[in-house]
Amino acid sequence: MKKIIFLITAIVFSHFSFSQEKYNPLDKPNTYRNIDNPNYWKNKMPHKGYWQQDIHYNIKAEIDEETDIINAQENLTYWNNSPDTLNFVYFHLYQNAFQPDSYYDKLQKENGENPKYGKYESKKLGTTIEDITINGEKVKTELDNTILKVYLTEPLYPDSNITFDIRFKTYFDSGEVRRRMATYNAWGYRHYNGVHWYPRISVYDAKFGWTTDQHLGKEFYGNFGTFDVELTFASNFIVEATGNLINRDLVLPADLRKKLDVKNFKDKPYNSLPSTIIEYNKEEHKTWKYHAENVHDFAFTADPTYRIGESWWEDKVCYSLVQEPHASKWQNAASFGAECLRVFSEDFGRYVWHKVIVADARDGMEYPMITLDGGSDPGYRDLLAHEIGHMWFFGQVGNNETYRALLDEGFTEFLTAWAMIEIDGENVIEDLPESTYRKKFYKPQKAIDTEVYNAYIESATRRTDPIISTHSDCFNGALGHGGGYRQVYYKTATMLYNLQYVLGDELFLDAMKHYFNSWKIAHPYNEDFRNAIIQYTDVDLNWFFDQWLDTDKRLDYSVKLKKNQNLDIITFKRKLGMQMPIDFTVIANDLKKYDYHIPNNWFIKKTEAKVLPKWHGWDKLNPEYEISLDIPTGIKEVIIDPTTRFGDIYMPDNSSKINKTYSFDHMLYQRADWRNYEIKYRPNLWWNSYDGVKVGINLNGGHLNHHHLFDVNFWINTGQLQDENIINKENYDLYSYRLNYNTNLDNYMKYARVKFNSTFMAGLHSNSMSFSKYTLDKKTEIKIGLLSYYRTKAENYILYPQLWNINKLNNRIDLSLEHRYEVNEIYGKIELSTMSSALFSDYNYNKFILKNTNNVSIFNLGLKSRVFIQIGTGNNWASESKLHFAGANNEELMNNEFTRSTGFIPNEYLGFGSSINNFHHSGGLNLRGYAGYLVPQENNGNIESFNYSGKSGAAINLEIDLSKYFHIHILDNKLKTYIFGDAGIITNEDINSSNFQDIFTDVRADAGVGFTYTLRGLPKMKPLTLRLDLPVILNRPPANEDFVQMRWLFGVNKLF
Repeated sequence: MKKIIFLITAIVFSHFSFSQEKYNPLDKPNTYRNIDNPNYWKNKMPHKGYWQQDIHYNIKAEIDEETDIINAQENLTYWNNSPDTLNFVYFHLYQNAFQPDSYYDKLQKENGENPKYGKYESKKLGTTIEDITINGEKVKTELDNTILKVYLTEPLYPDSNITFDIRFKTYFDSGEVRRRMATYNAWGYRHYNGVHWYPRISVYDAKFGWTTDQHLGKEFYGNFGTFDVELTFASNFIVEATGNLINRDLVLPADLRKKLDVKNFKDKPYNSLPSTIIEYNKEEHKTWKYHAENVHDFAFTADPTYRIGESWWEDKVCYSLVQEPHASKWQNAASFGAECLRVFSEDFGRYVWHKVIVADARDGMEYPMITLDGGSDPGYRDLLAHEIGHMWFFGQVGNNETYRALLDEGFTEFLTAWAMIEIDGENVIEDLPESTYRKKFYKPQKAIDTEVYNAYIESATRRTDPIISTHSDCFNGALGHGGGYRQVYYKTATMLYNLQYVLGDELFLDAMKHYFNSWKIAHPYNEDFRNAIIQYTDVDLNWFFDQWLDTDKRLDYSVKLKKNQNLDIITFKRKLGMQMPIDFTVIANDLKKYDYHIPNNWFIKKTEAKVLPKWHGWDKLNPEYEISLDIPTGIKEVIIDPTTRFGDIYMPDNSSKINKTYSFDHMLYQRADWRNYEIKYRPNLWWNSYDGVKVGINLNGGHLNHHHLFDVNFWINTGQLQDENIINKENYDLYSYRLNYNTNLDNYMKYARVKFNSTFMAGLHSNSMSFSKYTLDKKTEIKIGLLSYYRTKAENYILYPQLWNINKLNNRIDLSLEHRYEVNEIYGKIELSTMSSALFSDYNYNKFILKNTNNVSIFNLGLKSRVFIQIGTGNNWASESKLHFAGANNEELMNNEFTRSTGFIPNEYLGFGSSINNFHHSGGLNLRGYAGYLVPQENNGNIESFNYSGKSGAAINLEIDLSKYFHIHILDNKLKTYIFGDAGIITNEDINSSNFQDIFTDVRADAGVGFTYTLRGLPKMKPLTLRLDLPVILNRPPANEDFVQMRWLFGVNKLF
């Protein structure tokens, strides 16, 4: 019997061997479905009962560089390998997403965008089907934006196939919506990125049946098979695409290839004009012929300025295509790409295809065998690594990325860091700063941080990382990488590093290779990945994948060390719900190190550390673990996970001594260190005319700009260099300080913070505390606070001492609501606030304020507007808090270091009187043309009141920015020019229903021209804006002044 079975098997195998061409993925005919194709799914089924559909596209396309239109004929053979009978099929027409009234257009508008479309897009020309037939017979179709339903002329039974013939056109365009299929001008030539440009049959799989997601600008999903594609371009174009170029000798002969070699241009100045190697003749064309097997998509790029690099790893080649003006900084692109092929092949599974392309194409996108990139060395290395990594996860392992993008984007982000570390080392290769100062404080960045941990931890520590097992279009309906979508990259990559931490390095890599080899050229879902890892390792990891993929749990552990009767007791605490095994190191007093491992279940990874009893617990179960260790010299410090792969969202308490750093505050921007609580220091020198030179220090710190932030300034006031006109010079305060502290309330509610401030400066004691909370979209904030002012000295210290009573408590409760919005390119903010005197205050007043500001651009003119309304009541007002007609009151002046005390603003610019002065600070009603004016209200020739300040008022302020038409630069800074107009009214009386029409002053208005000039120091220094306003027009000028005359004002901030 065995002999008979063997004979039958031999006959069958012999039949297939002689009836099929030998498998050759590099040339025709199609051998994808061959029994000797080691990558065909039937020859290596991922699991019993698995099936997937097969395709073979034959496409002939002509690309017209004058019209930017593709005219093409597609012949598609489709094999139904499913157990189901199909009566219709679906096609993706991706380019139809980029047009008015599309689903994507509606999503744009729901997100506040109102995109402008190109000439073809506005006519709804994306991909148009001119004709579609089956066996010469036209078929019924139904189009819904990017999905075309095609009714078959007869049922497609299991194990049978069907052939479609399709004539179509696809239109390149360049509207405002980002579109991967792109064309642009490249130094006078057309550049083309041809992606998702043909009618692509949808995937029919065992999970969904037909996958018919509308394209919303994100991800894709396609069937594996074969593509035979012919691309006809004008003869001067250099083209590359998915597959093997089977007529290379014809379209790219050796002499031409030599002229195009990237090394010829290694010394060419960056961005200089390209040379002409092939003259353009619109009558001459070339057809580039490609054959590709084991792929699920086909893309191309074409540009007459492309120059070619080439580097091999074993039998795999990386070609680089770079626009000639960029060639000097793309010399290593091919070799770096080949190194990526090596690293990924050796560590995660051998590359199936024969080549990969890295192309200089103003993009960052992946397609089988081809990546469209941008930038230059060394900055482009992570992009090249990422897109080449997609050849493994997306390209070869062809998951449904529309449904779950984490399996390709997240895995590839992990591979990005992996490749950069393997190729370049732990730190990212970067261009060093040119500035000597910046170079002195340059801090190398770890690749694992820039590519993975920074972005994940910064989100997770704020509790904003989402559940990543989510449809790619369902992250809060946001566009691009918003709404949490970016975490499918970073959280997934962090998960994989933590999986490595759980399994150990060797088992992890073996398991990842098993997953890749099982699912290459096939279609896995999340469950297939986790099953592959669990089955290979024979370890129950469901607890791990559940919490990382399907919940928003986060890692947060702490460790404490205490002595109890000469014993060192270590206590670990799981502060949040996610559980993990723990690796930790003990540093003894003699500096010896001892490594330990605490399992969280029965599995113990391969480790040289001493294994302790397991800690089994999660959520509220067993949140603490205590152990006493016998260390001969005693314990100095305990550190959780010295490798820092542990994705802990608050790392400072991962050490018994608190992970912290001390450094000089150089005032340069650097990424916050997620591993440590950072404390920075710097000297702080200041001056005013009464304190003289103030010698002090600044200490500031926090973790990730989110946890326990503090900023402390302390000065010794020396009295040196006082203004010579100061009286009672020795009476200045001996010291000044300002203390700010704020932190989050994430353990109680998201997006909430508490803040505390205590200040003693310029004779004023100021103390406050507040609570604030943002909405999820960060557009709305509610805030409630307590505020107290107590001034001990006013004379010599402040600009207007007569307007601030000393030895009086001004206590207040402030409540505010702020909302930011964007409507039709109008960017605005509306603020509602109330301020009321509080317990123990020496004053009694209340005010309600409505403020609305808007910015919009019209005909390249920036229009800014401000509406301000205040209604105040009370019979005992603090003069420092009253509403000022022209600008800031004393309370507002204290918020600016140049106006809180005397010395910087000349005395002759100040004061109130019968004419305007020459100093203005924004605030109040902001009628700048009346700065320093008493604003008298007359009745029958008699002055009834002076209204430079009041209880209630309203104003409108407008500025029109003319800077785009007046280009003036001083010391590399732009002088901004604008025209302005202000109008407002004010009153000192309480408003009621019977008097509101009579108690306000006459409407006063001003208009003129203004200039601002901003001085910038080090990046973290607050810029200083100097303002000169010329309010040449006043509708109610002071006596003895004309309506129109020269007036000028100086200020040290913008108006609004």
